[in-house]
Amino acid sequence: MARDLGEGDCAVSRDFKQIEREIAQAARWAVKWRMLQNEALEVAGAMRDPEARRHMLFIAEAYRLLAERAKERSVRLARLAMHMKR
Repeated sequence: MARDLGEGDCAVSRDFKQIEREIAQAARWAVKWRMLQNEALEVAGAMRDPEARRHMLFIAEAYRLLAERAKERSVRLARLAMHMKR
């Protein structure tokens, strides 16, 4: 399977079916990271130690960024798939 650098410097398959699988996987990861973000926020909300809470909020922010990145990848791959169908 040939891999190429797509938009955003991410490796992307030239195989349409593989791209569809990667779109679905990126969407699943976005959901997973968002769930972990929400869990981290919930834990942070229950913490009384300000330093521990700050660390947990940092973790929640990292999960938010991961979710955002996965969602963006899904969108980029979907655009690529649409372009390939033409």
